[in-house]
Amino acid sequence: MAVGKRPPRSPAEITPGLWTEWCLSLPLIKSAQDHRRMLRVLLPHLSGISAETLRVVDRPIPGTPPVKEQAFTYQELQAIRARAAATFNAALVRIRTNREHLRRWYAGQFAVGSGDWLLGEALDHLLRTGEVPLLAGETGGRVVLPRHLGQVLGGTGAEQTWARLYLSREEARAAAVLLVAHQAWNRAVLTRMRVPEHDPAVGEAFDIHTVEINKRRRPVQLRYTTNNLLDAGPDTPGRLMSQVIEATELARQTLKLLDAPTELLLVWRRHYAARDTGSSRFGLGVPKKYGRTRKENSLPYPLVWASLRRLRRTVQVLLLKEPAQNTQATHENVYTLPEAAMSDSAHTTIARGLSDALNQAHTVVKMRMFLGGEDNHLLELADDPELVQAIEAGKYDTATGACTDFTNSDFTEPGLPCTASFLLCLACGNAVATRRHLPRLVYLQQALTELRAAVDEHVWNQDWRQHLLRLESLLNDHTTPEEQRAERRRVTAADRLLIDRMLRRKLDG
Repeated sequence: MAVGKRPPRSPAEITPGLWTEWCLSLPLIKSAQDHRRMLRVLLPHLSGISAETLRVVDRPIPGTPPVKEQAFTYQELQAIRARAAATFNAALVRIRTNREHLRRWYAGQFAVGSGDWLLGEALDHLLRTGEVPLLAGETGGRVVLPRHLGQVLGGTGAEQTWARLYLSREEARAAAVLLVAHQAWNRAVLTRMRVPEHDPAVGEAFDIHTVEINKRRRPVQLRYTTNNLLDAGPDTPGRLMSQVIEATELARQTLKLLDAPTELLLVWRRHYAARDTGSSRFGLGVPKKYGRTRKENSLPYPLVWASLRRLRRTVQVLLLKEPAQNTQATHENVYTLPEAAMSDSAHTTIARGLSDALNQAHTVVKMRMFLGGEDNHLLELADDPELVQAIEAGKYDTATGACTDFTNSDFTEPGLPCTASFLLCLACGNAVATRRHLPRLVYLQQALTELRAAVDEHVWNQDWRQHLLRLESLLNDHTTPEEQRAERRRVTAADRLLIDRMLRRKLDG
């Protein structure tokens, strides 16, 4: 109102007409309507406002129109990913090269006073302070590089100075684009994301990153989930996560040395931060797309600075075609149904669903599940009381349930100990599961679902798909969705460790 044609000088001058004129001038966006709601709460507490004005102020506020945002085309998505990959990969190579040079300098492999030694000294200073050594200008103006150091570094630009060890804003944004393009995380989740726990799979060809997903708008009990990302080689989600951690690790080391430690995944160096001091030179989380520097403006917009929300929509609709950190209803009503592109592929989707249902029908599940009361849940095995007692005591437990006969498996020669994967217990007639096994089975279902997004489709279909189908069939036949959610809350750290080790094939005989 203060910038209008008739700004009020007192509360009494806020008339119904002035209020209505101001409301009509607001853009139809959520932040503007939120501002109006806040004033509607505050104005009744101001003296001098007429009752007629307050009645107008208290009128219902129309909702903001839904965002009419369509996914990128597949060609646009490929162009965005290609540009982001080129930007981030160039930065990763640069940081690796200088990190190796710094390692060699710490190891004393350069002659003191040589150009390589001076470069290592500058990198050490950069790692400790966030800036290469600088001198104040003669007139007290901008700071400058010492002449000899400028010659060693090869120039005064970002890539010759601080960017030797840190990502820039556009490079951190490129990393965010790639992560969204792989996992369909939203911007808020990625901004708050911490460096994942890393558990190298000893003796295996891949590593696992356990990523914590924090969705603040969910109820408390559903707010935190985890994703296991496998680093199984190029083009896998785990490999990208490994590279992002590597590219930002030195920035976290610097912040720790500056008494400003952080565990956030995305850390980057600000442009033109020579006048800043300490940790103020660094930015955390996903860089915003406005306020770009001259260098960033030279990039082909909107490839690196594309809308992450629109990119997430594209990945969820065109690639995943399933919920990504949201419910099935949200996936269908917010993402799938409004998309024009999805109507063209509806018949293909239906056919695929029918095919999956047919495969589900042909999936053989032999594991037996007993979920009765404490006294009668193993009545079918009552002819062998010792076996029942042993199963109840956990003596015959496997990673997925319990085994009634280790030496007569469906997968090994009679009389020999079973050496099959514990996942095959789901297809074995000797396997049983009781209620105390339910939490780990529910967690196994979650882990396999997350694994599906982390491995190549051919690998998934060949190595993992049938196991998930059997498990889902078993759980759906014996438990309700409410029971499964309740069991998920009972999962222990020991259950998670056991299942994670099994999926990394550490338990296979």
